[in-house]
Amino acid sequence: MGDTSGQDGTPRLSHALVVAVAGALAAAHLLKGLARIPAEPGTGLAITAAALALVALQLRHLPPGLRRPAVAPAVWTAAELTVAGLAVLPLGVSIGLLCLPAGSLLLERRRLPLLGLCAAAAVIEATRSGSVRDTLDMTLTVALGGVMLYAVTTLALLATRVHGARLTLAAAAVTSERLRIAAGLRAGLSAGLDEIHGLARQGDPALLNPLLAVARRTLAATRATAAELRSLSLSPEAASARALLDSAGIAADIRIGHAEPLGPAGTVLATVLREAVTSVVRIGDARRCEIVTGERAGQLVLRVVSDGVVTAALGADVLDGLAARLRTVGGRLTAGLEPDGRFAVQATVPATPAPTAAADPPELRTALGLYVFLLGAFCVKALLYLPAHLLGLGVAALAVLCGLQIRFSLQDATLPRLPAQGAPAARPGPLRRQVLALLVSAALAFAPLPWFGRNWIGAVGILAGSALVVLPLRLGVTAAVGASAVAGAITVGAITGGAGAGGAGAALLVAVNALITCVIVYGVLRLVRLVRELQQAAAGLARAAVLAERLRAARDLHDLLGHGLAAILLKAELARRLRSLDLARCRAELADITRLAQRGAGELRTVAADSPRLPFDAELASATAILTAGAVTVEVDDEEGDGDGPVPPEVEAVLSVVLREAVTNILRHSSARHARIAVSVRERCARLEVENDGVPDGVRPPGSGIGGLTVRLAEVGGTLSAGPDDGWYLVRAEVPLAQGR
Repeated sequence: MGDTSGQDGTPRLSHALVVAVAGALAAAHLLKGLARIPAEPGTGLAITAAALALVALQLRHLPPGLRRPAVAPAVWTAAELTVAGLAVLPLGVSIGLLCLPAGSLLLERRRLPLLGLCAAAAVIEATRSGSVRDTLDMTLTVALGGVMLYAVTTLALLATRVHGARLTLAAAAVTSERLRIAAGLRAGLSAGLDEIHGLARQGDPALLNPLLAVARRTLAATRATAAELRSLSLSPEAASARALLDSAGIAADIRIGHAEPLGPAGTVLATVLREAVTSVVRIGDARRCEIVTGERAGQLVLRVVSDGVVTAALGADVLDGLAARLRTVGGRLTAGLEPDGRFAVQATVPATPAPTAAADPPELRTALGLYVFLLGAFCVKALLYLPAHLLGLGVAALAVLCGLQIRFSLQDATLPRLPAQGAPAARPGPLRRQVLALLVSAALAFAPLPWFGRNWIGAVGILAGSALVVLPLRLGVTAAVGASAVAGAITVGAITGGAGAGGAGAALLVAVNALITCVIVYGVLRLVRLVRELQQAAAGLARAAVLAERLRAARDLHDLLGHGLAAILLKAELARRLRSLDLARCRAELADITRLAQRGAGELRTVAADSPRLPFDAELASATAILTAGAVTVEVDDEEGDGDGPVPPEVEAVLSVVLREAVTNILRHSSARHARIAVSVRERCARLEVENDGVPDGVRPPGSGIGGLTVRLAEVGGTLSAGPDDGWYLVRAEVPLAQGR
């Protein structure tokens, strides 16, 4: 049912189900042909070959199919009708074999030939049996088999199409989100950068105060926008938390059990996580910290548990201010000692409602309607041979059986398969109801068999097909085969007493008929579930892609524009101090601000692009100038390494972002007087080290951008470390270079 493990092999699975259904429809005729070979070798082999050929011809409807450009579709149809006609007329095969060409005619929308085929089948059966009831029964069999083959093939084609379109859907969602983000950024931040540029370009020191006000406002808006973009996910904050705990020598155990995206409450939860982890590092003497998220009873729960004694005494006071924020989103915050002596901070908010299920495509609705037709045809066939005094009981049993099928086989088409032994259970309530429905269906299928006649065997087939969908596959196959065999024995035993080889052969034939129905039911239901699973997976992939795009935009805002605006603020403050001391230097700083504002406008445009490309040399020069302006002495060590060649542009772009973040943290969080920037390419690895002496005792948590940098480096196979190093604070980024460069 909900087993998605086979989604990567969707085309193979869907094609195999079509072949299985076509093979099931031909199975009884194939067995009869094989049985005739000892007595009539020529006739038996001809029937066997015809049945196999009709099954093979069904493959032409599936991509890439057997159809060749040089052969018109009408030729394949004519060949199929010829093979079927030869099998039915000269060889005397049952008209039930005509369901295979009937399915092909349905798929090719050849209405008149289809009507002619059904009429011919009715005439042939009427001539052979002379019974109106048998003629109606067999004509329904042809129509039913053709319709089911049409439904299964249509679903297989739909599943293949949905599977192939999932990446296109994700790409379209990302493009739409990128355009939306770009429009919002232009409306919210471009005006501020333009105003900064306009004020600085005038070169008038008297305009520094309004310039500073605009710069502060724009920087605040940039950070707020980045926070809003990050708010749908805890992933960046979890990465920051791990980096922060690692830098403090605290073992981090992070277990994520919630579904993304989180919605607006994600911002508050990210704040709780940041403050809780910061408290563990700053206040406590913890050696281990656990961060766990999960969903239960419609609530999303975040727990941060540490073994720090001092944190247990003071942590609740530190986190008091967050309780009110959680209440505004319907949440709750608790903090205190656990029974085992550890200190726990727990935040609970309502879980994000599940996204609305996508509407069923027309092909799926048609297939579901045809499955209802299958149930209706089964009811008619069953009632045809029912004694008059049992009609009322038969109608009641059919109503319950079909109602259970529609409710639990069609409407619950996205429930997961019952887990195999040892696997974790999922959604036990609905599964329990499905198993109960199977038990009731089993009672309705088996109990009436001795009295309701041969056509009631279809109920066992429907039961077996549903069991295959709900139960683990191995158990389902065992149950289906066992149920069919038992049904065959019961039916034949009730009619003939089951004595002798003839009784065994009749029981085998009845069991095969039940298995044919089983395969048809399983094929339809499994493909219905597969299509819905694929729709859900495609929607989930699109949501994940949009989430990744929002996080990328948030990272770029923080790493690019945030850094540039922080540098503008620094230079504006410096220019204001120089206004009365050195007017020439003051105007030089204003010129630098003009340049930085121009670059910021360009970087704002790159946020909406796939991946900003920043020349590392320019970033290194800019970082040196900005640190020097902040009264930090900078030592630059730039080594090319042992002939490893230049750094690839994609690696340069990432290292540029790391350099910006490191410089921003030095200016914002430290009292550094000296800094060292070292760049090297050695042993197929590009390395950037940025360290400063502005951290008392070498203890300081990294900035919030470290988590984003960790994610960014991981995307190119790199690693990031940040922490104290011999009295200094060191940020080190390493990216392996591709072989063959």
